[in-house]
Amino acid sequence: MSTLHAILGGGKVTDIMLWKDKKSAAAILLGFTTLWFFLQVREYQFVSLLCDTLMLTMTLGLLWCKFAGRILNRMPHEINIQLPESTCIYFIGTIKWFLLKLSEITSGKDFKLFFVALAGLYMMSTIGTYISSWNLIYTVILAVGTLPALYARYKTQVDTIVARCISGVKRLYELFQVKVLDTIPRHRKSN
Repeated sequence: MSTLHAILGGGKVTDIMLWKDKKSAAAILLGFTTLWFFLQVREYQFVSLLCDTLMLTMTLGLLWCKFAGRILNRMPHEINIQLPESTCIYFIGTIKWFLLKLSEITSGKDFKLFFVALAGLYMMSTIGTYISSWNLIYTVILAVGTLPALYARYKTQVDTIVARCISGVKRLYELFQVKVLDTIPRHRKSN
């Protein structure tokens, strides 16, 4: 098992993110690209898209039920959809965890975490004013769906470029420290 595979947690989701399960990864990417196309490019409203999709699904289901007996010489079975109890418990547990974290952050016990959360929300709010929510969601999904696979394929080249960038940033910081930070007078304690 590769290091990147282990870092991402292994399992089915990691296989999809690293494009080891190409059919699932392509289907997810195609689905979100289609959704983004309808909502952003065609300027379709989400509620309208949801209702039209449900109407189309219901119509196709009705046609299937009415004509399947004639085409296949047997009636389709009744569909019984049940959510496993573990799925409901997982979602309720996730909501509970989110609310506990929110109360922990707002309690004021850890000011650093509070200000980090505020800064993150402020950055997301600023980005949200310039980029529509659907474009941002699509870009994040596209990045999560492609970047791990690209990194796994071109790991040495990416590591080399990142190392050069980090050394360049360190040189810039040292220059900033010498030219700006060291020129700021500081109050010295007298004994």
